[in-house]
Amino acid sequence: MTLNYQKIWNVMNDLEMVTTKISSAREILDSAIDKLEEHQYDKAGTLLYAADEFLQYYLQEFDTKFKDAWKETVTKLKQQEIDDCMPPWGHSDMEALRYTDKEMDAMCDNAAKQDKVVKWQLPVEEGTDCITGEQEYYITFPDDLLEAANLSPGDDVEWVDRNDGSFLLRKTTQSKTYTEMVAAGYTMTADGFWIKE
Repeated sequence: MTLNYQKIWNVMNDLEMVTTKISSAREILDSAIDKLEEHQYDKAGTLLYAADEFLQYYLQEFDTKFKDAWKETVTKLKQQEIDDCMPPWGHSDMEALRYTDKEMDAMCDNAAKQDKVVKWQLPVEEGTDCITGEQEYYITFPDDLLEAANLSPGDDVEWVDRNDGSFLLRKTTQSKTYTEMVAAGYTMTADGFWIKE
């Protein structure tokens, strides 16, 4: 996915234009304040109603233009970053280079025909906790994994160490108590995740 300069220029220009319209509401409010100071309450009231109507309309327009600009810039930049860094098929770039396009197509076709467990190889990402400022590590689940595992944000999952450097992720249907988890051989990490020993 590539960014289109003309589209970005258009959405940013549209956003700037509606921002200018909203800024002109300040002039209406200043006029209303002047009328209040001159004790011309009827005129001040009329100007305040005008400013209210004006702002309602242009704030809706601003919201639309802002969303358009966000989609055309931030969303596309994030997608481009993901596309640039995402190893093909969940494997390393070097592994992908071992195969020709024809071989890769054949593997994909074969995988699509087979009814088997799908495996993902996900990178561990590093970030900073916004509250404590400490380094933290996390995994971002791609949409196809969430769909295949029937997972949604907030679901309870179980991580099972397969003792080969990989983990099995399993959705749990019923939460266990702390005692039940410990009895089943799990240890809770400092940040509240359960790991099977």
